[in-house]
Amino acid sequence: MASYRPPTPSPRTVEMDHPEILRTIATLNARSVRAEKIIAKYERELAIERQSHRETNKELYETSKVAELLYNVNRKLGSATDYILKQQGMSLDDLEPKSVEALINSLVQQGEDVARPTSEANGERLAGSAGTCPGEMNSTTM
Repeated sequence: MASYRPPTPSPRTVEMDHPEILRTIATLNARSVRAEKIIAKYERELAIERQSHRETNKELYETSKVAELLYNVNRKLGSATDYILKQQGMSLDDLEPKSVEALINSLVQQGEDVARPTSEANGERLAGSAGTCPGEMNSTTM
């Protein structure tokens, strides 16, 4: 069996002149310096992004805590309002909180009571009566 022999290098590859070796080293050195600068830039950007991510997570956590607090306050305020309405004699037919609905109905009723006397006292027509919209006035004249 024949034994394996590695190929012998050609004289041209073994014999490099010094200026060519120095140029190759300088080229490799310049490339490595550029690569180090790029890596350092990416590491700085990564550190900035990580800090931004930490701050965003902290803000998200704080926002969720505020939302939870507001939810609890809203729930307790609704219960307190239901209790006050019940004490004032407003009946709650079922156990569902009706405070918001009762308050809105009360406000709407008060708004209607205030709006009626002023509009009737001035002799104005209520909205929706004939001739109040420009389109309606044009359609009656045509």
